[in-house]
Amino acid sequence: MMIRLYTGVVYESIASTYVDGAVYHTPLGFRASGHLLRARLYPETRLYRVVDRAKFVVLNLTRNPFYYLASAFKGRVEARLEFEEARCVKAPRLVGAEAYIEALVTGVRPSNGVKVVDLEPLCVDVGEALTPYSRADAALIEMIVYATKVPVLREKGDVEGSSYYTTLFNVVRGIIGRVSDNKLYKDVVEFLGRVVSG
Repeated sequence: MMIRLYTGVVYESIASTYVDGAVYHTPLGFRASGHLLRARLYPETRLYRVVDRAKFVVLNLTRNPFYYLASAFKGRVEARLEFEEARCVKAPRLVGAEAYIEALVTGVRPSNGVKVVDLEPLCVDVGEALTPYSRADAALIEMIVYATKVPVLREKGDVEGSSYYTTLFNVVRGIIGRVSDNKLYKDVVEFLGRVVSG
């Protein structure tokens, strides 16, 4: 089984690497560009500083929204992720992810106010069991992505960008309201609403 990545499409992952001997993990979107993967990061974020220092990173591919929640809001939600040593690089990988792209950080350069990070895949592992697709899961991941962008844009004073992602957040909130009445999902939506409005 192979992972097929289409050019121009942003794929979501949970990036994991070591920082000062400890596991660091956080959501990271990336695109395929030839034989490389590219991520666009705000230079003000810890993720950028970490990836700029790291030689290796694992892109943990998963459809489980609760892994994204635990990675995006460490210490603010009760969830513990488990990591194991990667197969080909000196970095941890998330136990339970459906697939892994183990990559070498080959370059970082500025581009229109963000930093573009080039990643060269060294190893790709695809697990046997895939999580079934759910609109609720996909929408929850979208909400988590937007909830991480709004505070950064607000801090930068980017009112237009912050307003844009807040609007998207609210649209996706409506989708979850239609496709899931699960209490766990409702609790996460309420938490993320507080993050965006805060």
